[in-house]
Amino acid sequence: MPDPTMVEYYRRLKKREILWNDDISDATIDIALYIKKWNSEDKGIAPEERKPIKIFINSDGGSVDTVLHIIDMIHLSKTPIYTIGMGRVYSAGGLLLMAGHKRYVFPHTSCLIHDGSSGAIGSIGKMLDNLEFTKELEKRMKEYILSSTRITEEVYDQNYRRDWFLFSEEMIVLGIADEIVTDIDTIL
Repeated sequence: MPDPTMVEYYRRLKKREILWNDDISDATIDIALYIKKWNSEDKGIAPEERKPIKIFINSDGGSVDTVLHIIDMIHLSKTPIYTIGMGRVYSAGGLLLMAGHKRYVFPHTSCLIHDGSSGAIGSIGKMLDNLEFTKELEKRMKEYILSSTRITEEVYDQNYRRDWFLFSEEMIVLGIADEIVTDIDTIL
């Protein structure tokens, strides 16, 4: 007998729905492959006539390089992609939410923006190389957040070095999300 969890997972995929209810890790790269697959299936169909891809997100965050690749795929997608924040969209989960062509959150969704974490071991030279890479990555993350939201550079700089938690209403004001889901039909 098939695993009921997997049956539901594949049923969602047939409806072009992905539920990401975990940390962003190497396993999340599947999202990028599904975006590619569904864009391929839609080739020749006008973008406004394509059935949207929906990514439901409930995540504590995770791998920045993985989420950046998924963000690249979302930005390249001709098929519209809706990101829906559920529960929490922390760190890399919030970055994924920001990438959607349409971005939704529920009334009690919370978001975390912060400076992340890094670590390096090895020789001093390798640690300095890691530091330079991390500085550049931080700069790129700032540019992405500023270009994807209504957060000003001043507000960003005031909050970035702390754990900056936001509730759904604040996410709307700052342009992290476009709409609070108050009618289930919005995301069906």
